[in-house]
Amino acid sequence: MFKKKYLKEVIYWVSIFIISSSMFIYGLSKPTQFENTGNFANISTLSGQQLMWIFYGYSKTYPIIIGLFEILGALTILFRKTRIFGCLILTTILINIIIQDYIFNIVALSSAIYYQILIIIILIFDYSEVKKIMKSLFSSAGKSKINIFVIVIALIIALILKFYETKII
Repeated sequence: MFKKKYLKEVIYWVSIFIISSSMFIYGLSKPTQFENTGNFANISTLSGQQLMWIFYGYSKTYPIIIGLFEILGALTILFRKTRIFGCLILTTILINIIIQDYIFNIVALSSAIYYQILIIIILIFDYSEVKKIMKSLFSSAGKSKINIFVIVIALIIALILKFYETKII
């Protein structure tokens, strides 16, 4: 009989393999994904998807960078020590994709949401590790007391630099 523990493990690893393989393939395809966008004279007549494809197709560099991060996330999610790191990389990319797909009415929206749900499932399975990481990020142990004088001086310097920023740079 298939025990509940094994069912959880199967769900966990199926989620990992789906995310990893899908994001790896998407990452590899990025250099060619936005080719052949066409030459459109009047952008006001374009659909959201055509407009987005032209934007991404303008430069090969931007999609390649996104693809590299998708591949990095796909690979790091496979290993226990780097899994949460991979989930964070892929979540960053997927949230961006979800927002763009929603705003530009791209048909792949449901896929991006599906992948993000799988990442959430992975993070739920790794809750104790996520909790440890969050605790170490937000704990006050080892932090010195805030020196108000230093903060005020730093704020004044930052405001002065911001004022002259456009004149200097």
